[in-house]
Amino acid sequence: MATDLIPTSQRINRPRLGQKFVFVFVAAVSCLLVFPPLVLMLWTSLHPGSGSTRDGAFGFEAFIELFTGGDFWKVAQQTFVFASGASLLALVLGGVMAWGVARTNMAGKGLIYVGVFLSFAVPGMIEAVGWVQIFGQGAGIATLFFEQTFGWSPIAQSMSMIILFQSFSWAPMVFLLLVGPFKSMDATLEESALASGASRFTVLRRITAPMMAPAILAVLILVVVRAIQAFEMPLFLGSSAGIRTFTTEIYSTLHKSFSPDYASAAAFGTILVVILSFGLWLYYRATKLSSKYTTVTGKAFRAKESDLGPWRWVAGVLAAFCTLVWVAPVLAMMLTSFWPQIGRNGGMGKFTLENYIAVGKFRGLADGIVNTLTVSVVSATLTVLLCLFATYFIVRTRIRGRQLLDGVLSLPIVIPGVVLGLAFLITYLRVPAAIYGTLWIIIFAFIAHYAPYAIRYIQPSLVQISKDIDDASRVAGASEITVFRRILMPLIMPAIIGAWIYVFFHAFKDVSIVAMVYTGNTPVLSTQLLDMWKDGTGGMLNAYGTCMTVGSILIGFIAFRMAKKFGFNL
Repeated sequence: MATDLIPTSQRINRPRLGQKFVFVFVAAVSCLLVFPPLVLMLWTSLHPGSGSTRDGAFGFEAFIELFTGGDFWKVAQQTFVFASGASLLALVLGGVMAWGVARTNMAGKGLIYVGVFLSFAVPGMIEAVGWVQIFGQGAGIATLFFEQTFGWSPIAQSMSMIILFQSFSWAPMVFLLLVGPFKSMDATLEESALASGASRFTVLRRITAPMMAPAILAVLILVVVRAIQAFEMPLFLGSSAGIRTFTTEIYSTLHKSFSPDYASAAAFGTILVVILSFGLWLYYRATKLSSKYTTVTGKAFRAKESDLGPWRWVAGVLAAFCTLVWVAPVLAMMLTSFWPQIGRNGGMGKFTLENYIAVGKFRGLADGIVNTLTVSVVSATLTVLLCLFATYFIVRTRIRGRQLLDGVLSLPIVIPGVVLGLAFLITYLRVPAAIYGTLWIIIFAFIAHYAPYAIRYIQPSLVQISKDIDDASRVAGASEITVFRRILMPLIMPAIIGAWIYVFFHAFKDVSIVAMVYTGNTPVLSTQLLDMWKDGTGGMLNAYGTCMTVGSILIGFIAFRMAKKFGFNL
């Protein structure tokens, strides 16, 4: 009878023994995924001379060599130029598109969304290789045209072009991050300024931009963090031109000799994690400023589109051009995949299927397909399950330590894929577990890497569901498991599907993590493409990349069509 005097909301949130056991298991799995790789990477950086299984003497020689060597500061400078340039240009491109779609009556809005979907479905290394086919030095399709017409051509293997291409790649992400805030902004202040005689440019500069400042600043910092983590564009385009960034330097440090320098690579990785942690701290500080710029309150609110008049068709042409830019690398790769030879005299006007025949005969192709699908499906499923249970404990219970669990799963967001792959490589070379050389090391690394993103898909949906629903169900006699399975799961299913699709596609096309941990026994499609690039098999590379891209787009189309049945929409 005494328990009847306790309010229901307090009774149901009190941790039970079974709840605590599952929480401890989830917390233990999360900590084992995140902390051992980072700790052992730091340990290796402080023990120069250590190999994969042996320890060197403690010291800071690895860090001292990095800072005193001329290469480190050159790499730091090139990383800064690349990250800042690509981020600012991506912010401009994505911000203008978001403003046009959300705040104007521009034509061709659907093309923007189609282009965004295609840009996410196409692997980053396919984009990089495709741009080489267009603007490659001495052999690109557009390079030949520019040289013959103007006597000069932009070259893909240059810092300015790498920045441009990377900004094209990041612009869709900026668009998705800003289109929501633009749609949510009240148009009353802008209309008042226009009625007072201000020009549209003045309104955009003096009112719209300041109100969007926190969102824009937060997106800029996040894009800078992602740009520092970029791997494919700097590797595929910059390595031949002597352009080196932190991520490519870590990769090359382990692959430039038969005796990998684990201490130097680990020191590089440690420094990069510190830099990105500071960037993420700035991001959280920027998002806290948003309350100072609140324009949507409990009062009447409306978001109104601006009439561009005849200029809406010009904006539509620009939308079509943006979509063409996003698909141009894929189209170039498809075209050159039918050429018998890549080069100035090898392709135009000729047609062959030899490259595709060679792909069909490629040794290990079946293993690559099976391994890629296995890793992608298992990683997405386990990541979503881990984050689903973690989110439930964080949002729905009062168990001590639940906020620390959120922090543990969010920590890998500041770790670049190359660094995380390096950390897992060092860990499972040293730990006596039969994981290195299997698909499980790739799967574990993917779970750790994508958990921060999956949990951010699921957590907002669960927060929006009132706990009164749980209370009513338990009062009616439903058990904890029944409430979770029959009520909460169906309500947040769209978010679960969204998280699964996100992890699946990024695992399907990821190369930065896999490049550090794969072996000859664990090939996946992305590493096979990387090996073809290193071997210089251009025609086969293009045919293989075309098949991979078409497969990725088809799988994405099927996945999104099936996901709509569960209420998930782009």
